[in-house]
Amino acid sequence: MRTHQSRLLPLATIFIGLSAAVLLLSSCGADTTAPSETSTLRLMLRDAPIDDVEQVNIYFTSVTVKPVDRGVEELDLELEENPIDLLTLDDRVIAFATGVVPEGDYEFIHINIDQSRSYIVVDGQQRELRVPSQEIKILQGFRVDENEETIVLDFDARASLVALGNGDWLLKPIVVVDEM
Repeated sequence: MRTHQSRLLPLATIFIGLSAAVLLLSSCGADTTAPSETSTLRLMLRDAPIDDVEQVNIYFTSVTVKPVDRGVEELDLELEENPIDLLTLDDRVIAFATGVVPEGDYEFIHINIDQSRSYIVVDGQQRELRVPSQEIKILQGFRVDENEETIVLDFDARASLVALGNGDWLLKPIVVVDEM
């Protein structure tokens, strides 16, 4: 004759086994590393003057950066005006975007542009400025260390602009990353 206690023993063993399996599976894929340190990343924007056009107005919509082995981090735009006439920068540096991000190595900077609000002015005439894929992807890696990291994105408008046969212009962005 089985006792009440002997019937509970197999149930308790099954319950303990299932609990251990759930704990083991829930820890799989969990990040067991300590939270990383963060730093403030500031992106600045600069451009040199150009003679052929009067204005190069770019409307920026968002900026993200991609840490190595992690998901993208979105930065906050810090623009006083949008669109930005790159030619008004005239070798001066302005605040562009900032955010608190994990310290470490980064793969790229990704900038989204609204082509419908970006334009160029040539001979007093506002012209369409086409921006392929409406983005700028800067594939040059960089490192964010403790405290604050400042990176200057140096636009080369002269080399980035292509006049099309119909009077419109194409922006094929050439941007150099300089760390300050």
